[in-house]
Amino acid sequence: MKKSERMQVLVNLSQRKEDEVAKALAKDQARLQHDQKKLQELKDYAAQYDQERNLLGLSPYLTTNYQHFVNRLQQAIQQQDQQVKRSQQQVTMSMKRWQNARAKTKGMDWLKDKSVREELNIESKQEQKQIDEFANRAFFERMRS
Repeated sequence: MKKSERMQVLVNLSQRKEDEVAKALAKDQARLQHDQKKLQELKDYAAQYDQERNLLGLSPYLTTNYQHFVNRLQQAIQQQDQQVKRSQQQVTMSMKRWQNARAKTKGMDWLKDKSVREELNIESKQEQKQIDEFANRAFFERMRS
């Protein structure tokens, strides 16, 4: 097996690993988008409730219950904001892993291409050597005749 063929096996393995990392990155990006959407929905819901409170004349009892609800809603927003930050960190780490895997694949591919070029160069030199030997033999055969 030629060196370039052995290198192709390594390139294929590296490409598979890169594909796996890319899938994980896509999954993390989808999770981040989901978390961001959920956070925005909570913020929109809180803003809607705030507008409604201003329109309603609430009794002191209802105002207290309403305030407890708003406090819980704000806690949910804070928790979701933390989840978005964790998801962003995960995407950043996944992106770095993908970039590293991509760089490794490109490096392996470059080495394989280099091996192919070296092999072609060697084959070309061998062919030229054979042509030269054949030409020399033909020349000496003509000289003897």
